[in-house]
Amino acid sequence: MRRLISIILFCSICFSTYGQISLDAELGAKLEGKTKFQDIKSTVWTHLTDKLQTLDSKDSSGRKTVLRQMKMWNREFWLNEYYTNEKGVSEPQSKVIMNALAKREREMPKEVHRGQTEGWVSNGPYDCDNGIGRISRLAFDPINQNVIYAGSRFGGLYKSENGGNNWTSISEYVASLGVGGIAVHPTNPNIIYVLSGDGDNTGGSFNGGYFINPGELLSASNGVYKTTDGGMTWIKLPNFEGIGKDSVYLGHKLIIHPTNPDILFAATQIGLFRTDNGGLSWDSISVGIEAVWDIKFKPGQPSTIYIGGINIFKKSINSGINFSTVNIAGISTSTRISIGITPANSSKVVLLCGGVLSNNTFTGIFSSDDSGDTFNPPIQTPNLFSNQIGDPVYTDQSTSDNTIVIDPNNENVIYAGGLCVWKSINGGANWTQVSSYWSGDDPYMHPDIRELAINPLNNKLYSANDGGVHELFEIEWLTKFQGLSTTQFYHFEEENDEDDTWGGTQDNGILERNGLGQNFEEYAGGDGFDVMTDHQSRSSDGNSENVFFTVNEKIKKDCGIGFGDICDISVPENVCNNCPKDFFGNLAMHPVNNEKIYVGYSTGLYASINSGDDWYSLGSTPCNWSICAGKTHPERLYTSGNNASSGSGIWRWDHPNWTPIPVGAPYQMSQKISDIEIDRLDDDHVYVSCAGTIENSKVFESLDAGVSWTNISFNIPKNEPVFCLLRDPSGGLYAGTTIGIYYKRADQNHWEPFYNDLPPVPVTQIVFEEEESIFVHCSTFGRGLWRTLKYNIDCVENRNMTGPVTGRNYWEASNIITSTQNIDDSPGTHISYNAGNKVILSPGLHAKLGSTLKVFATGCGGQVDLSKPTIPKTKTKKQKASPSSDNYKK
Repeated sequence: MRRLISIILFCSICFSTYGQISLDAELGAKLEGKTKFQDIKSTVWTHLTDKLQTLDSKDSSGRKTVLRQMKMWNREFWLNEYYTNEKGVSEPQSKVIMNALAKREREMPKEVHRGQTEGWVSNGPYDCDNGIGRISRLAFDPINQNVIYAGSRFGGLYKSENGGNNWTSISEYVASLGVGGIAVHPTNPNIIYVLSGDGDNTGGSFNGGYFINPGELLSASNGVYKTTDGGMTWIKLPNFEGIGKDSVYLGHKLIIHPTNPDILFAATQIGLFRTDNGGLSWDSISVGIEAVWDIKFKPGQPSTIYIGGINIFKKSINSGINFSTVNIAGISTSTRISIGITPANSSKVVLLCGGVLSNNTFTGIFSSDDSGDTFNPPIQTPNLFSNQIGDPVYTDQSTSDNTIVIDPNNENVIYAGGLCVWKSINGGANWTQVSSYWSGDDPYMHPDIRELAINPLNNKLYSANDGGVHELFEIEWLTKFQGLSTTQFYHFEEENDEDDTWGGTQDNGILERNGLGQNFEEYAGGDGFDVMTDHQSRSSDGNSENVFFTVNEKIKKDCGIGFGDICDISVPENVCNNCPKDFFGNLAMHPVNNEKIYVGYSTGLYASINSGDDWYSLGSTPCNWSICAGKTHPERLYTSGNNASSGSGIWRWDHPNWTPIPVGAPYQMSQKISDIEIDRLDDDHVYVSCAGTIENSKVFESLDAGVSWTNISFNIPKNEPVFCLLRDPSGGLYAGTTIGIYYKRADQNHWEPFYNDLPPVPVTQIVFEEEESIFVHCSTFGRGLWRTLKYNIDCVENRNMTGPVTGRNYWEASNIITSTQNIDDSPGTHISYNAGNKVILSPGLHAKLGSTLKVFATGCGGQVDLSKPTIPKTKTKKQKASPSSDNYKK
């Protein structure tokens, strides 16, 4: 049997350019003409550091504002640095990752596979108290009030069948999907459309020399996807008119016509698009503006359509064929417009217009009672984009946190979302804050409100925010997190003597799991980064007396008295002037003395011999990329980093001296050395991984403490930056990349994919509970934590594959594989069999059109050529797959 195989990508990957926000004039002038990542980072950091130093120490509000800008920029720096090319320019992550998936087979002409004993399984967070991960969009089933859909920032689409009490992923093997819009068919809820690309934005950063204000990581769009079976399978719909395969843009909103569901509108960063055939083709609608932030049908009269841009509101009365601008006095200062409508009064239109002005006012709430033809003067106080419960917060995030909804049964009840949620009961004339920014104030809900939505079937109000999903019950916000494993982890660690898990997450702080469950608690707020416990493999007594972590610009530790008893142990300014302004410090611990700890920044390495009570400098060698402490040489560390005076590279510290140990070609100085791993029995044996999109520059090995290096990148693709490494006791090596994990046996010169059932998301760290454990764990940037059995050198003799299968999976056996599997056609489904003797495709096997099926007969651990799309005849038993399948082809 020969079968034409294709892979469909459901991609909307992290992307960091957005052209609607102006840059601070002074910083913009400094950045003009700069395109290289390190030049940009150095310029921005120097500018913000100088700005912070000019502020009075008592100006807490001004300092908080600058530190928040630093945090936002640092998020951008951390991720963009993984995608630099040979010129030192950071490429769009969306383009890099989509190419990595689409071209993986061509990029790896000698890709090798190894059958995992078990696939990866989700290991939480399943639930958390204050926040689990950003949700950007919500939608409801038109028939069943208990069915809700939630679109995440990087983790795809989730579905709840019990009103949000539990969630499951229904886009499991789609590439790091960001969701910009969800539209459910009004009479057939099995038909769902998703506009990919989370376009909510507090600014952007940089990309190939294009700069804007500090902001948050974005997800570029790859168009619209459609399911007709409730999310079991998906198809990629044709691109919008004028959009090429390399186009990069953001998706904002998607709506479906209430009586003619073949008609949909997609609002995007680059305009408005319409289909009248269920997405088979899309036409560009000329509306006179580029970015369309919001779009709504007039209730009961869908031929009337409203759209909101940055500071322009338009209306169509002929089903979107033409749009006319509505002149509204005072709207010119708007930064983003959200539209509220209600069936309680179909002529009512309320606009929430962002842009914080002087004296803690904002552009305003504009109300219309004549279907948007005219608007009343704006209501500009209170500032709906601030927090005024407890400690006030006045940060303007109106380009990202901007949403409004009107009660479908009462036109006077309106909710507006910014940093927090506000409510009006008199049509927008007066407002009361109904959610707090700080967790110690009531009624608390995780801040940064992305969308507010009321279920028309039961009138319940839901909030999508940076912590997950909440439901308003009377005056309290109920968390609806269970199963929303969308957490973006930077690092994590298994505290093996107490079975606890600690992790640093973006915007959801330091999370702790007490024991072996899947529920976590927020231990410290902010942007948690590195975590370190003094467990048995790192201390002489094996007692977990301390947990250390870096969060925002601080270093902190568990003081050991009770949960949440935290001590700030940051390096003081008299030891490191810039450390209090630096973010995301890397931690390490002495292998014998667990009271001796290290922290690394771009400014240098710092040590403490009393668990952070006092610090001293070990020099100005940059250590902001990675630190690894030796074991057989207790006073040895390997570090990597970059700063203006030392450049980029890797160094070895042997007390009291620093030695540069450059990797050499094909490694380039523009590449981040993302991780350092050593042989725990021989500190001279060291490995480093490299970020970037440079050919054949991924992993290097040294047997002489860095004096010389051997390139062991082998077949890792160019488009897969390597985030992390882990060496196992057998000498094998795991490598976590931007879309999965690979494994290299000690005696092999090739890497074997080790990603069965693992969603294609960046893998940020790989750890063992302990070296003797049978499990290996990993953290991801968007899909939480995962676990599987360690790589098994032993190979099973025979395999019998049955049942449905989806995602990327590889199985092998030393003798025979027999399969009757039903291979799904969801985007990203790629199945490979490799047997030493033969593969039998028995009657009952179904391989649907759109999936990829490959068969090899090289045996366990053997090298196979995955660049060929057909199944070798000589290695396949002459049995046909079931001819009953409509998609079966000879």
